[in-house]
Amino acid sequence: MNAHNNRTNVYTTVYDFEEFSETTAIESSVILDRIFLDFDAHGERLQKALDDVRIVMQMVKDEDLIHTLFFSGRGFHLFIEGNRTDNIRDIQAYFKVVKQYLYENGGGSSLDDRVGQASRLRRVPNTVNMASDDGSGNVLYCIPLFYEDVFSMNLEDILLMARSPRLIPFQKSGSQRVVFPEQPPIEMVEGEVSVPKHNGKLPILPCLHNATMVENPGHFARVYLVQWYRDILTGSSGIRLNGEQIKEVSERIMEELHDVFGSSEEIWLDWNERESFKHVSYIVRNNRYSPKCETLISNGYCVGKCWRFPNGKK
Repeated sequence: MNAHNNRTNVYTTVYDFEEFSETTAIESSVILDRIFLDFDAHGERLQKALDDVRIVMQMVKDEDLIHTLFFSGRGFHLFIEGNRTDNIRDIQAYFKVVKQYLYENGGGSSLDDRVGQASRLRRVPNTVNMASDDGSGNVLYCIPLFYEDVFSMNLEDILLMARSPRLIPFQKSGSQRVVFPEQPPIEMVEGEVSVPKHNGKLPILPCLHNATMVENPGHFARVYLVQWYRDILTGSSGIRLNGEQIKEVSERIMEELHDVFGSSEEIWLDWNERESFKHVSYIVRNNRYSPKCETLISNGYCVGKCWRFPNGKK
């Protein structure tokens, strides 16, 4: 970490994992025992993010929830610990509880709706945010904060403190774990979820949007996304494409990936045009359908019933 700090952004996963391959964590072994709340200015004043954090931190304090809080350099990261669940939808349900509380108390616009992705990344504490600026040309560090800090300090105080690492012992606050609301089987859920607005031209499933709109999506999430785009562009015909067709479909998928993911500074941080095209071409040539809902649900991708459930194959 010391070798990269001050030279590049340094990240780690939001969630812990029980199993690892030679190069990465195995997504199916994720330990779902916390919720990650990202308060981001999203181009607005950073003060709004601080205001929203104060509202939620008061709820956390009142309920004595186990938590850690960090200023990220461009916003705030709040982790609330809970009893372990095996269903990502339980965590997403608790997010709705937090967001409702936030709106009822006059806040809400800075809280990022992307929640519950197993592969989500967060900044390593006391590392620099290369995209940050305190208004005077100084980059800022991701530093730990406490309840007393966000209520006793103003934004200028926090920015001043974040000009350097805050090297204090790691400490959690609170004593109670959240019990995430247990969600019924997807078959029993009423209503449908929709996809938030994005920069793409091709339609995307809510589950794939949720799984890929993160800093470093897992391998299978990317594969499923490309398979989905292939289905869309070929009408899910299942036909075996010839060389020119493979090239045309691959280039169209690459255009979509570049516009939605490759041109962003917040997601797909490992984006590499050449490597992406190589993998996209292989997936398109391989001629496999995108996974059925049953597969997506069992692997923890489903975020709610959408138009494709239960028999959708295209």
